[in-house]
Amino acid sequence: MEKYIFSTYLVKVTKDKNDLILSLFNGQDDFLDVSKKFFDEIFKNIHKNTDSKDLSILHLTLDEPPVIDYEKRCIYGFLSSGVSGEDYKIKDIETNVEMFKVNKNHAAFRDVFFYLQIPKNKDYGALILQRKSKFGIKTIFTKSINQFAKNIGFMGYYIQVNNIIHGKVYNRMIREGNLKRIEFIKRKIPNDIAAFYENGGNVDLIPGTLKTSMSASKLPENFKNFVDRLFNNSNRERIEIKDIDDFEEVEFELELNGKRKTFYVVHRNRIQPDIDVTNDLQYFNNEITIESLVKQAETLIEEVIYI
Repeated sequence: MEKYIFSTYLVKVTKDKNDLILSLFNGQDDFLDVSKKFFDEIFKNIHKNTDSKDLSILHLTLDEPPVIDYEKRCIYGFLSSGVSGEDYKIKDIETNVEMFKVNKNHAAFRDVFFYLQIPKNKDYGALILQRKSKFGIKTIFTKSINQFAKNIGFMGYYIQVNNIIHGKVYNRMIREGNLKRIEFIKRKIPNDIAAFYENGGNVDLIPGTLKTSMSASKLPENFKNFVDRLFNNSNRERIEIKDIDDFEEVEFELELNGKRKTFYVVHRNRIQPDIDVTNDLQYFNNEITIESLVKQAETLIEEVIYI
């Protein structure tokens, strides 16, 4: 059975580093209307942009117009995204027979569910994007909607799509899961490794990354309590840990039901904001219903972003 992974994001429109009220972000325009125009545009024309590393060409379109609910102030449907830029072959993996060739101007598109909600009188909105395996569309969506906004005259405005971790994911994993790994990270390394060991670490440091790692199939419960306190209490750039040292970052990995997730005490924006909603969806004629996808998106928005 295909897994349905939803990722949760916070949507903001900023200008001069100020967060703007979305329903009247420039004093007269509603970002819900701008979003509708954007989806109308990519339904008519495929948008293309580079990936986050500027290595591949990403494409974004819609095979059919999305649903717009003005009462709930939301837009949802299925975005279609593909990657192009390389020549390769498609083969039958059982017979090794080449089925057809893919050229640089071809792209293999995948449909992913999305749900965008733009509330009134708030400076943030909510976006749910489906993730398929390692395939996500946050980068192409963010680049495309920003480019569209500039093209229609909104210069100086920037649309942000920021990761938001689902609190229930962390709470359940820290409560029921196993702690697999902890890494304490410094941004300095010794300039002489031999002297570092001979002098107990009391040597000059140079820029670099030094990691102290602890891992096991299941680290002790007191270790889990330790990282939980750090994660819930840290709001500083550096983490001071009594009797150990001070670090710029602490990473730790939790595992629950075979699924692992890495958490970051300082740089929480690096946490992947995904949750498996497969078991909460409804089927009709062996197909997932759009109603249940919408319901799960609205539930996550309520639980994560509190719109």
